[in-house]
Amino acid sequence: MKNKHILFGICGSFCNHQVILKQLKKLCMDNDVQVIVSENVYTCDTRFFKHDEFLKTLETISTHKVWHTIIEAEAIGPSNQQDIMVIAPMSATVAAKLANGIYDHPITLAAKAMLRNGKNIVFGIATNDGLGISGVNIMKLLSFKQFYAIPFRQDAPFQKERSVVAKWELLEESLDQALINKQLQPLLLGSKQ
Repeated sequence: MKNKHILFGICGSFCNHQVILKQLKKLCMDNDVQVIVSENVYTCDTRFFKHDEFLKTLETISTHKVWHTIIEAEAIGPSNQQDIMVIAPMSATVAAKLANGIYDHPITLAAKAMLRNGKNIVFGIATNDGLGISGVNIMKLLSFKQFYAIPFRQDAPFQKERSVVAKWELLEESLDQALINKQLQPLLLGSKQ
């Protein structure tokens, strides 16, 4: 993938942020990437990152100021500058909001703006409840035109039997396929264990 304008949404599942940084670096080598983060990513210090350090890292990698507000997300539609959006990691909460048309969040409003412009969205799910009640929303998103998933698997089937996480190494390939309106296959991968 080269010379694309990519909107990169980052929300919860803080334990996946380190691996997401690696994927972001790869995308930024040949593409223009604008990062937008959830309010929690923008404000919360976690055991994985201090929020201000994480934001600085995102801005250094992408060379753009990180967006984090509803106002910034709203402007995406009229400007129509991005070719595709990726949400990685995508939490079960954001999946539920998107699956049910709730746009009260920077990431979900950004996704709505992309859909308005006929652009595809690739999501990388990371949730401890993907095979539980949250699974309904993941499957609902997969049934919608313009939504594509990074292939995912159970990440700890014997410790967290409902937990699923995207195979982050397939992010760029998933974007390539979504740009031609195809879902990267196989979608469901074998477990890590």
